[in-house]
Amino acid sequence: MQTVTKLALIYLLFLQIGIITANPTKRGVAILVDKVTYENCSQSIDSYSKSISTDGLNPILIIDKWGLPDSIRAALFTLYKTKNLEGAVFIGDIPVPMIRDAHHLSTAFKMDPKRVWTESSIPSDRYYDDFDLKFNFLKKDSIFPLYHYYSLSYDGPQVINCDIYSARIKAPTTPGKTKYQLISDYLNKVAKDKESKRKMSQISYFAGHGYNSDCMVARIDEKYSLMEQFPFLSEPQRSINYIDYTYDDNVKYRLLAELARPDLDLAILHHHGSENGQMMNGSLISSNTQVWLDQSKKFFRGKIRNAKDSTVSKQYYIDNYNVPLSWVSNAFDPAITLKDSLEDAAIDINIPDLYGYESGAKVILFDACFNGSFHLDDYISGHYIFNPGSTIVVKANTVNTLQDTWTNQLLGLLNMGVSVGNWAKGQQTLESHLIGDPTYMFTKNSTGKLDINEAVTQKKRDVKFWKKLITNPNSEIKSLAMKMLYENNAISTDELLSIQKQEKRATVRLQAFNLIKNSSDENFISSIKLGIYDNYELLRRLSSLYAAKNGSPLLIDDLFTLRFQPGASHRVKFQVKDGTEIYGKEEAYSAFAKVFKGKTGKWYQDSEKELSILKYTIERGEKEYKDLLDPKVTVKAKRFTITALRNSCDASHLDTLFKFFIESDNQILRWTLAEALGWYNYSWKKNEISKFCEDQLKVEKDETVRKELIRTINRL
Repeated sequence: MQTVTKLALIYLLFLQIGIITANPTKRGVAILVDKVTYENCSQSIDSYSKSISTDGLNPILIIDKWGLPDSIRAALFTLYKTKNLEGAVFIGDIPVPMIRDAHHLSTAFKMDPKRVWTESSIPSDRYYDDFDLKFNFLKKDSIFPLYHYYSLSYDGPQVINCDIYSARIKAPTTPGKTKYQLISDYLNKVAKDKESKRKMSQISYFAGHGYNSDCMVARIDEKYSLMEQFPFLSEPQRSINYIDYTYDDNVKYRLLAELARPDLDLAILHHHGSENGQMMNGSLISSNTQVWLDQSKKFFRGKIRNAKDSTVSKQYYIDNYNVPLSWVSNAFDPAITLKDSLEDAAIDINIPDLYGYESGAKVILFDACFNGSFHLDDYISGHYIFNPGSTIVVKANTVNTLQDTWTNQLLGLLNMGVSVGNWAKGQQTLESHLIGDPTYMFTKNSTGKLDINEAVTQKKRDVKFWKKLITNPNSEIKSLAMKMLYENNAISTDELLSIQKQEKRATVRLQAFNLIKNSSDENFISSIKLGIYDNYELLRRLSSLYAAKNGSPLLIDDLFTLRFQPGASHRVKFQVKDGTEIYGKEEAYSAFAKVFKGKTGKWYQDSEKELSILKYTIERGEKEYKDLLDPKVTVKAKRFTITALRNSCDASHLDTLFKFFIESDNQILRWTLAEALGWYNYSWKKNEISKFCEDQLKVEKDETVRKELIRTINRL
């Protein structure tokens, strides 16, 4: 953090170019815009600013003349301290912090930092909205002038806790319109929409091919939890719709029609994604034999087209798969190639599908990878707000994201008049971002006097206030109160565990588990044991995921029981399978035998054959750990074994890992191991790992390794 003197000087510089401010006691929202965008869009920006005022907020306009993230962050921090700032909106070409050495603050991103920096860094505005995080400037990109690279400091906080919310209003590439026209049209749309004062009434959610293991139980329970979070859905004239990718061979047309509904308030989209596409369908599902034959022919044609040597590839499939020559002889026929290409494009929603499209849903959540890549010239989620339709704001991710997350955490607060920004502020990861107006809010359905926007900004440290709200009958308010008390160290994990045991509402139980998980203390295992048998699928799934990360011997029987339970849902089974493979072989084989003792029937007989797979996985792992100490084994192989620890958090061979760290003379591998051990923050062995790192820090001479040891200690 910069010194107060430096912050004050920077703030005075901003005052010289004009900061529009009103009553400083009002909650402030900074509107940060680059000079050229303001010159082209000043009228619409002013209209947007005035519309924010009608919501009782204080708009603070800052024209960025520096193009430096450091200056912007310093100004925002000063406004936070002096002008009651609750959020910021970045309009146009505002510098993009590209964050390095912080993969653990994302949900899934673990790219090798040696790869090109544009790919191995995470574009993230947490640089701007979490003032506690410490960063070290590395360089400005020589090709992409908006990119500024920062390393998360090893000696600072290693968790995200946003002080303000932030959002981007950055236009994607659209034929026939300049980015300034798009921004102006969008801001005018938002300013006009603020007059509508709309209440929530209609919700829709979608699941694409291969997401969450295509688990229908997950989708059934999601509707159950949404109805708990949004009580109005039980009323006859309100509705919640669900669309599954299996409804149509090209379900995108159905989904686009649903999202175009002008009465749709909230859409939650679970699917895989890319910067320019939303993945909808897999292979066609049909009972028609000809359809399957056509799909097979198309599959082999594609393989041959993409091969380095198409002649060799063609012969390979003929020889090894008995593919008739007639199936692939036309692989490069222009008409057939075009037909195959059009069929492939029809499977997913691609950017060209959105040219001329008008989306209706007010708020859209993209639970997908890369859809929110605002740092690029073009990105798909941006097209949903920059059109004449009704969509105001979306939440999306700049890089890949984990499938098993609580996407809908505290989402019911939107029904109580909470702005999208104030809702999202508490759920952010390094990769997640709002695109559009973060101040957008629905008119609350209830008639109560409680102003949650005011509460989460002005009373966030008022323990007495939140203790009163924890008895509120509304599940979302109770869950919010639990979270606020937890952040104030005013609720114990004993109390949270009691709530998890006794609470009848699924989302409240999940909130209790989630907070205990964040502490990962002596109550964590008890919380996991409750969660993996809960009747709410997402709580079972997340408990299974963290059971695998924890790896305690007290969980081994539960993990094996669930792995071979006939009624276990798909995604739970997916998680517990990994969990059963991180134990020593004797413990694992014993737990396996317990599951099948006394069991009869073909299903158990077939499942028992998985013992050979389990043995192969565990014994291969044991060999890889032994190979770490073998000087004849390649550095590449050892590095692969170490980096795999970031996912497995396998604590069954810690002695070997510690021995390798002490004895190895390869500083890169030692640094890699020090970094990998930082992922064990949910492990039952985390205290032992932390103690080892502290001991090594006392004798470590390599400065790079020392810094990573400190980072790992802070993470644990």
